[in-house]
Amino acid sequence: MSSKKLGALLRSVPPATVTEEPESPVAAPAHAVAEPTIQKATWPSPVIEPEVPLQVLIPASIRKQLALKAAEEGKSLRALVLGAIRSLGITVTDADIKGKRGRQSV
Repeated sequence: MSSKKLGALLRSVPPATVTEEPESPVAAPAHAVAEPTIQKATWPSPVIEPEVPLQVLIPASIRKQLALKAAEEGKSLRALVLGAIRSLGITVTDADIKGKRGRQSV
């Protein structure tokens, strides 16, 4: 489904979250329909540090071993390398290892 079709479909669907408004002393006419209001969730925004590329040249045999190790552990190569960096005593959080895209692994 294209994004235009999806957007049109989403605009045609009524909102799923409806809040109750406090009752007013003046009663609304029986034929009047109250418009639902949507409450947006307020989440604390996490501090996102920009990521920078790191490129190193390593022997092909080591790269192959890294790929096998990542596959055995069910992790991405990024998660494997960041875990190794953490083992050196450098501060690496679980969120850093998790990453922002693709399959999430820890």
